[in-house]
Amino acid sequence: MKHLDLRKEVRPLYRASARKVEWIRVPKYKYLMIDGELKPKQAPASSPQFQEAIGALYGAAFTLKFMSKLRKRNPIDYPLMALEGLWWTSSGRFDLSKKRAWKWG
Repeated sequence: MKHLDLRKEVRPLYRASARKVEWIRVPKYKYLMIDGELKPKQAPASSPQFQEAIGALYGAAFTLKFMSKLRKRNPIDYPLMALEGLWWTSSGRFDLSKKRAWKWG
């Protein structure tokens, strides 16, 4: 069985300098993503929709991992990567104190 460790393969992408701006080229990958937005007076930790989305992402990711590992031809095992998220607002102005306007994906 082939073992794929993307954590080692993409490690340089996560080692950006804190002292200077660096341009990095991120390779194209396929990934899972769910979009949503926070309801008024909710933070990510108190949002049922956000929590359900995270659960669905992990459920799909583990299903794909085990399907890949158990296939008869060319099985591949790999660790799941850490969860990453994108946050934005419709206005383009991101204010940490106004979570109600946050959208996520």
